Amino acid sequence: MNGPGGDAPAPVTDVHAHHVGAHVVERIEAEGAAHGVRMVRQDTAVRVEVAGRLSGLPLIPPLNDVPARLAWMDAAGVDVQLVAPWMDLAGYELDGPDGHWLSAAQNDALAALVAEHPDRFLAAAAVPLQEPGLAAAELRRAVGELGHRAVQIGARVGEAGLDDQGLDVFWDAAEDLDVPVIVHPAELDVPERSRRLFLHILVGNPAETTFAAAALMLGGILERHPRLRVLLVHGGGFVPYQIGRLDRGFSAAPPAFRARGELRPRALLDRLWFDSVLHDDDALRHLVDFADPGHVVLGSDYPFPMRVDRPVGALGGAGLDAGQRAAVLDPAGLLGPAAAGTGLSGPSRSTPSAPPRPAPGGRWTA
Repeated sequence: MNGPGGDAPAPVTDVHAHHVGAHVVERIEAEGAAHGVRMVRQDTAVRVEVAGRLSGLPLIPPLNDVPARLAWMDAAGVDVQLVAPWMDLAGYELDGPDGHWLSAAQNDALAALVAEHPDRFLAAAAVPLQEPGLAAAELRRAVGELGHRAVQIGARVGEAGLDDQGLDVFWDAAEDLDVPVIVHPAELDVPERSRRLFLHILVGNPAETTFAAAALMLGGILERHPRLRVLLVHGGGFVPYQIGRLDRGFSAAPPAFRARGELRPRALLDRLWFDSVLHDDDALRHLVDFADPGHVVLGSDYPFPMRVDRPVGALGGAGLDAGQRAAVLDPAGLLGPAAAGTGLSGPSRSTPSAPPRPAPGGRWTA
């Protein structure tokens, strides 16, 4: 695996990581109340309340601690992280303008991180998907002005699935900008029966990803938007194991529930990418065998409790051969040639000016 000149190895890129910058916290504390967002202090923990809903976890320090993140990356053999916002701050419960404010604040903070460490980080944008027109506009700003290389969205917007035709304006923007779409479940409206035993994360997250992937395939989205590249996190949920069931449903579903596209799900797999966050050697081997070459990419889910602490090492544990390992470690098929040089290649644009940031430490403690 070589760089553009053929004489240097391409950087190892972790495509699944999350960041909440101190700049975001400052913006919420200064302006958030007017937009339905506020910080809530509970003993020594700090949570974010969005439209009256508290974040599932507190703002854990590693979300913002850049030196600790860099040290972890070095120890894990990760050269570059594609950092995305925390999905608890997706803000889909907010109205369009307030959601747009929250997405923009997070995108500005990510731009600051990349500007400070252009050789170590790429950014994936947040967008207010509940208002697709504003989501498209913010994506165009994040990519065109801030230099973001991807966009992260939830697996659904309330009860609306990703096959909702109102989202076409957003899909059009993602195609026009040629950026991958990361589908990541958000902890929204989770019933208490699912929270016991951490089941909303252990089972709920991969289930939500599976619903989203099925909606994109059976709902005709990937056919109407053939240039979309979609990354399914957490190994793609249950898709690699249940693709036969989805294919069978394409032809066997009752007429009222039939797929809206002409292609079977299996014929659309070349539009999907999967990260390696599986925590199981056999599952990872199956995923690599299942997916098209180059469609499994390295992920960690840093810094949350369900992260893979040594994602590169996990490839060896799964017994992948040299060619398979090289394919997983090279995200160029997903991110494009810009992945090989981080901020040094890809579309030409001026480096964004970093928004003002507080002193190290910010206001993370109660």
